[in-house]
This record gives sequence, structure tokens and C-alpha cells, in this order.
Amino acid sequence: MPARAVHGMTGSGSSTGACELGRVTVEFRSVNGKGLTIRYRMAPECLGLETAIEKRIRDRFKRGTVQVAIDVVEPVRRVEQSVDAEAFAAAAKRLRELSAATGVEGPELRDVLSIPGVVSSASSDRSRTSWEPSEELAALFDDALDRLVEHRVEEGAETLGAMHDHLGELATELASVQERVPEIVTEHRANLLARVNEFLDQHATQLEPEHVIREVALFADKVDVAEEMQRLAAHIARTREKMSGGGPVGRDVEFLLQEILREVNTLGSKSPDVRVAHSVVAMKSSVDKLKEQAANLE
Repeated sequence: MPARAVHGMTGSGSSTGACELGRVTVEFRSVNGKGLTIRYRMAPECLGLETAIEKRIRDRFKRGTVQVAIDVVEPVRRVEQSVDAEAFAAAAKRLRELSAATGVEGPELRDVLSIPGVVSSASSDRSRTSWEPSEELAALFDDALDRLVEHRVEEGAETLGAMHDHLGELATELASVQERVPEIVTEHRANLLARVNEFLDQHATQLEPEHVIREVALFADKVDVAEEMQRLAAHIARTREKMSGGGPVGRDVEFLLQEILREVNTLGSKSPDVRVAHSVVAMKSSVDKLKEQAANLE
């Protein structure tokens, strides 16, 4: 089974068509978000559809702020209405009792019909309870969501392409550091010996060889970044693997980038070399760009 595409979190999708409410326009827009948040702006006739819409959204998305807008652009002209005979009789009786008790003229037909619950319509309860959309309205939801998914997939592909480029830059700088690190100790040993020989020539004294060896060993231990480079390479490989796996990867990639930055910072603090420092600055820049882009991934 092929892996699901990696989604971005920005996009929109809309659909317009006829249903039991009339001619309806459905639009879904999404932007970045740490979790999944759904916001609604709907015509009064559509209140009560939130549960059905939320289920469809959660089946498709894991992250992002999704804005739902539903407008009835051409409402149905006729609404079937019915009179509840029992409610009518009870309301009429109560109004007559109030009329007799207060001396106010008895109720007319329109007074009884205006009492809530006496007259009902096919959609009168939709603003108060949850209800399932018809096949036509559900199809509009699904069509608009399909269009939104297309946009998010396109954004995800573009973002992944840019991120792979920056990971490549990061790996190139790491390779430069790996090549440079062995030279640092060798150069330090040569510089140390040169200073020692200069000192000995000036003061006509001798220095035991083990003293130089001990100094070089201490320096080598202090600037040893083998573990940091190993972990950094592993994190880069794991990030690439995650990005290629498909599906919701944003949170995992963000976590891995935090670990990468931690190793880069340690690398910079342990190495006194200028060339390594320049590579560390370049790696930090790449990580910053990767973090910005990872925030766009579902």
C-alpha cells in the first residue's frame, strides 16, 4: 500500500450546488496550527451540521486550523409546515384562560399559531439539534474537502523539496567538519611544538616529551566531537526517512530538528577552530530554515 502524501497546512477548497436547503456554497480554508482546530461560519439553516462536518475533517486532517464557511445563496422558497393539533388545542386553551383572567379580548388564530411548538417545519429543529446532511449536501462537503486536500498535498510536496535541499546543505557542512576535525589536533600539536622549541631556545632549558604528549592528549579530548558528529549524521538520516514515509510527519520532524540543533550547538562550543565555526553558523542557518518549513507540514 503506497504511503500517504505529506500534506502542507495551507489551502482552500469550495463547491456549489443544489440540496434540500437550496443552492449552497461550501468553502473550507486551512492555515498552520499546532493541532487541529475547526472554526465555523454558517448560515442559520446550516446550524446543527457541525458534528457531520467535523467528522469528515478529522478523517482527513491531523493538524491545521480549518475554517468552514457555508452560505445558502438561493434558499428554498417553500418550506413545508405542519400544525401540531394537540399543541394547538393546549395553547388555545391556555390563552382563553389568560383572556378570562385578565379581561383581555380572546385570542385569534394567528395568536395561537405564533406559540412556539404549534407550527413546525421540516428544518425548524436543525438550528437546535445535530442532523445529518442529505446525499447532495454531503457531496458538496466531500467535493470541497477533496479540493482542499489537493492544495495541501501540492504545498506539502513543495515544502519537502525545499527541506531536502536544506538537509543536503546541512550534510555537506557536516562532511566538511568531519574532514576538518582530525587536522585540528595535528595542527595544535605542531603549533605547540613550535612554541615549546622557541621557549627552549630562549631559556636553554629542556622539556620532557611526555609533557607535550600529555598536553596534546588533553586538547584532543577537549575538542573531541566524534559523538556529536555521529548523532548529527543519524538525526539527518532519520529526518530524511521520516519525510519520505508520508502521512502526518510535521511533529516528528520538528522534534528531530530540535535534536539536530542541540548537536550543532555542542559542536560549535567544543571546537575552537575557525573553519568549523563557519560550518556551524551555516548549519544553524539551515536548521532555522528547516524549522520554518516544518511548521508548514501536517
